[in-house]
Amino acid sequence: MTVEVVNPVSVQGQLAPFADPQAIEYCKTLSQALLQEPAAREYSDLMALGYWLRPASLERILTPYRKLKLRPLGHVFHAAPGNVDSLFVYSGILSVLCGNLNTIRLSNKAGGSADVLCDLLQSLTASHPDVSARFQIIRSPRDAAELIELQQQVDGRVLWGSNEGIQALRQRVIPAHAREFTFANKLSFAVLDIEAVIHAKPNELAQLASNFARDNLTFAQQACSSAKVVIWLGKPAKKAQAQQLFWQALSTFLNTEQGQGKYPLTESEHYRALNNAQNLVMSGVVSQVQTSGGYIRLEGSHLHHSLLSAHQGCGIFVELHINELSELNSQLTPQHQTMSYWGMSEVDVNCWLSTCLVGIDRAVAIGTALDFNVIWDGVDLIRAFSRET
Repeated sequence: MTVEVVNPVSVQGQLAPFADPQAIEYCKTLSQALLQEPAAREYSDLMALGYWLRPASLERILTPYRKLKLRPLGHVFHAAPGNVDSLFVYSGILSVLCGNLNTIRLSNKAGGSADVLCDLLQSLTASHPDVSARFQIIRSPRDAAELIELQQQVDGRVLWGSNEGIQALRQRVIPAHAREFTFANKLSFAVLDIEAVIHAKPNELAQLASNFARDNLTFAQQACSSAKVVIWLGKPAKKAQAQQLFWQALSTFLNTEQGQGKYPLTESEHYRALNNAQNLVMSGVVSQVQTSGGYIRLEGSHLHHSLLSAHQGCGIFVELHINELSELNSQLTPQHQTMSYWGMSEVDVNCWLSTCLVGIDRAVAIGTALDFNVIWDGVDLIRAFSRET
């Protein structure tokens, strides 16, 4: 058998979109299981997922959509990403809440928190058979005959992964009526206001360092929304002072009880980062290599297009300088996803975004880059998984 079903339960009956008590109860039970399971506490992404699944959280998300006349799309196939193990649950659960039947194929790279998740999901099949049947998780080769046949019968397909991986998955035929949504590899960056960093109080710098680490070191920069580039905004004469304050604060945080051992890089990741940094320098994209608390800092001049494919994360930060946000306008492409920022007002950021034709799917405060939102890469997932009547 080439396809292994993690939670094998047959479909019985229908679930009402956005208000089915079985679906809400399932999410509540999964939330409690995640927050109480000792193995899950070792993974910050599972803790975040547990809080997101709470009834109050889901109520805030679903309430605006209950006013619309939406019906389920049907059967949705999800190809889960390999970089963030728990991401498949967010889109899968949203689709379940829309009333759909869902089949999720885990990446061959999935492990760690994905294994914990699968064990918990499997434990819910007996007590929540109807919802579990609509949230089928499978492990199989990408080219398994059963998987190819399944995709020929779906009403929607969601593809997460690298550009190459998505192009390969797109070769699999789906019905002409089926919707398809792709979430490919993208580059994200953080913007720090120089004056704000210089004038920050010690406790504010410490909080900034903690939030920055959460965004960018939780998955060793492998999440698309984690910044691989740090952009310094303001007077160039003061950049060095701000850099010293920030990187020292990050190093201090990583050596405190709160941060120590929480964001470790493996020996393999350290080697990969060193090799990648050398290649980036040799290619002429960056220069001036520095190390800071075990992480590598590289000096760049602009958002070079090759950073998307050439920058492999694992603790490398390319630093750029701009005097005004408008200098980024000509550098942005559809490949840029999340801008996390600190020291600027939301009003000013949104005002600047209104002048950008392409690039930047979302702008969020540093510390919230990994927070999942119903609107992802500019796509409203609930509307995507529904039909309007």
